[in-house]
Amino acid sequence: MPAPEARIFENIKTEKPATRKLLELDIKFGDLTDKNVEQFRILNYLNLPVIYSEDFYRRLINNLRYSKLAYLKDVLVGAISCKEDDYEGERVVYIMTITILKPYRRYGIASKLLEQAVKDCAKGNIKKMNLHVQSSNQSALEFYKKHGFEIAAKLDDYYTDLQPADCYVLVKNLEQSTTSQ
Repeated sequence: MPAPEARIFENIKTEKPATRKLLELDIKFGDLTDKNVEQFRILNYLNLPVIYSEDFYRRLINNLRYSKLAYLKDVLVGAISCKEDDYEGERVVYIMTITILKPYRRYGIASKLLEQAVKDCAKGNIKKMNLHVQSSNQSALEFYKKHGFEIAAKLDDYYTDLQPADCYVLVKNLEQSTTSQ
């Protein structure tokens, strides 16, 4: 039986959608708001190994500029959450989460969410994006490298609740890139 938080997604089909073209046409992007933040929280709960605090979501509501949601027929299937941060004395946008419901992965939704965040960075005159990726998460490392991110550092014992606890800091220089890689 699914967790109570999962009830909002009970009617989602678990098989892959029939065609990529149909899926791409049906995806709509929207902003994170105080009205849909609970759906976003549940999406993260279902897909990510970390459970984020209520404070995490409250802070997101105050920093909406770089967070986007992906919908398929009014059902939330993916999201990216980012915030302005300081990295080595420079204003950057830090990617906190990017997640797609399992049946909708590998259809380009995460790439489109990331592209939107890059465009929003350009509007905000942000020159770099960065994030942390668990050292064992090869699919995430490949995804970000494909989109122009480079490993800038390895941090030992970064995560307190995950094994392995090590992570990579990935950085993308937006001045040297285009929105589509």
